[in-house]
Amino acid sequence: NTHMQPASFELFFRKNPFKGSFTIFCGIDEVLKFVSNYKFSEKDISYLKTIPALKECEEEFFTFLANLDCSEVKIQAVPQGSVVFPRVPLLTVSGPLL
Repeated sequence: NTHMQPASFELFFRKNPFKGSFTIFCGIDEVLKFVSNYKFSEKDISYLKTIPALKECEEEFFTFLANLDCSEVKIQAVPQGSVVFPRVPLLTVSGPLL
């Protein structure tokens, strides 16, 4: 059950946009909305079944994808509106590997 192993990653940027010396962090509400509503639709699953590389997958794989949710995913972020700098994590996402 490797897919249930805990994993985490950090999101950061390498350079400030527009050659600036700092950046203002915003958009966490969009991230949270996306993650809380993440789901493979029936249309998504049907499309994946047409991809040649996935033609040999067992039906259980697609059932797994159809039931996948992000309920165990945890997100930590710097506060909205904070001044942030390159190479400093904006978000840390933790949860099962898949």
